[in-house]
Amino acid sequence: MKKIAMKPQTKKDEFLAKIIHDLKTPTIAQIKALESFLSTSSDKINEEEKDLIELTLNSCNYMQKLIDTFSMVHKLEYEDIILNYEKFNFNELIKKTVSELNILLKYYNLKVEFICNEEIVVNADKLQIKRVLENLIANAINYAFENSVINISAKLSRGDIIVEIKNNSNFIEPKILKEIFEKYKTYPSNYNKAGVGLGLYLSKEIIHAHFGKMIAKSYPDNINIFGFAIPEK
Repeated sequence: MKKIAMKPQTKKDEFLAKIIHDLKTPTIAQIKALESFLSTSSDKINEEEKDLIELTLNSCNYMQKLIDTFSMVHKLEYEDIILNYEKFNFNELIKKTVSELNILLKYYNLKVEFICNEEIVVNADKLQIKRVLENLIANAINYAFENSVINISAKLSRGDIIVEIKNNSNFIEPKILKEIFEKYKTYPSNYNKAGVGLGLYLSKEIIHAHFGKMIAKSYPDNINIFGFAIPEK
């Protein structure tokens, strides 16, 4: 596990923690209200109205994940990532993560193709690995060209699980690609969203805590690949 030096919290840090908490509470309330409405009133609304409500719910869920990312990055300033290892089906986790982002895929008119020639069982922190998958797949969706296909592959190689998420999106300059997993980096380009930057940084910290490594490749023909490799056991 990567050790992170503990530092005393300043008033600025305490204020930031309070803002994160205050944002989280109403967001969760919105999610619960929308979920309740869909479960009790779905037969009273038409398909177009249902799609709009589901899109709003998806946006709220995305906001909650973004708040969780800010919260975890803030915590990393003062404490280590604590992993809870368990065995789970890796293929099913990828499929579940993709299904949860389905409305976002529909909004951008994107498709996902998942390629894996074997059932993979991994011993890792399921919640944290799911967080990494969410960040990387959302990243691929946010920057993919409309009407394109996102390819996700998973395979076993020499005791490691290797995941690669490929999309068609703008070429990323080598200098930016080299620093893309760093915290609070800004670039004079369209690859500069706060949520994406912190999500990639958090993903790196989680994967490093699993004794793994991040993958980032960009090609001039507008193909980009992000992913990670972690030990199978």
